[in-house]
Amino acid sequence: MVTNERRHNTDIAFHEDEVKLAKRMMDTLRTTVEFLYYLMDHRNRASFTMILISTDGLKLDTMLQNWKRETDILFEIDKTNNVYVLICQSTDHEGAEKFAEILLSNIHVNGGTSTYCVAAELKSTNSTIQEVIFTMVEKYMAIKKDHDSERIFFTRAENRDPDSTQDIIYK
Repeated sequence: MVTNERRHNTDIAFHEDEVKLAKRMMDTLRTTVEFLYYLMDHRNRASFTMILISTDGLKLDTMLQNWKRETDILFEIDKTNNVYVLICQSTDHEGAEKFAEILLSNIHVNGGTSTYCVAAELKSTNSTIQEVIFTMVEKYMAIKKDHDSERIFFTRAENRDPDSTQDIIYK
């Protein structure tokens, strides 16, 4: 029976929480990223990086608020599951890597466990906002499923395979 086969095939079905996370990210980030895309296209503004981060055992909101710069924009995506996004303006891949390493180190020192981190540098507006956000969510879900915590995963909207080994990974 086809119906029973689909229910057991996890490759084509997503958990409710995963779909809701993608929706919350789109609802929360879309307008801000649209504005940053506008600035990139019409005001020749530099790239920016988005960092999706979560951890267990430590409330991230206060820590992230203390560590971010005035130009960084902090979004609470899911308070219950401690999921946040930082948009770091004028931040390239190298700067995002260093900042994410500092965050991971401080989270660990302050008792955070199972920290998951996905980042995407946006250098152009070639990818749609939806592609960028959904690619980050896909990667986040994949690393959580694999329990691949305490590392920083960089991803690109052009790289559609969330399980790809081509992602740049830092530990």
